[in-house]
Amino acid sequence: MSITAFEEYRGFAVDRLLHWREEAGLASKLVACLLFAVLMAVAAQVRLYFPFTPVPFTGQVLVVLLAGFVLGRFGTLSVGMYLGLGASFGWFSGQIGIAALSGVTAGYLLGFVIAAALIGEVAHRNQCWNLSRIVLVMSIGASIILVSGSIWLAFLLHLDPVQALLIGALPFLAVDAIKVLAAASTAYLITPHPTRSSQS
Repeated sequence: MSITAFEEYRGFAVDRLLHWREEAGLASKLVACLLFAVLMAVAAQVRLYFPFTPVPFTGQVLVVLLAGFVLGRFGTLSVGMYLGLGASFGWFSGQIGIAALSGVTAGYLLGFVIAAALIGEVAHRNQCWNLSRIVLVMSIGASIILVSGSIWLAFLLHLDPVQALLIGALPFLAVDAIKVLAAASTAYLITPHPTRSSQS
């Protein structure tokens, strides 16, 4: 694909997203929230367990970051749908229904809500983005998820803060960095870029 064709496709995606955020009705946004909630559920089913942490590796973080960025303030609702439907149908990562809300992944689930709310609010307030800003905001979101998960592990497993971070955050840093870059790159392709005059 030529650069010109790529820019045309990107411009179309940017235009569609901006118009959707501004003009879509409540029903359309609720459907989008449900779609992202289902994507989170699918990402939760692909999980890997390792002996050095009780928390599985999944792809949910990437979807949560994108949900906040694409849906704006509705990103939090999408995560809420995921949690509510997960408690009903048992699609949480490695848990059955409401048990996940008190299991080892509970802190991460709370972190999803906080991260989506933060990213969604920032995305709602800003339309033009450069890649470094997107990476920064999504890195903060991913960090919130890891810290929230580690705090819960410390409480649940009676660990000191260092131990909690060693099993609840450190094992996921490299993988989550890749997720942040993937989510940020995707978001960068569908958002307006600041002009030189707006950056000065």
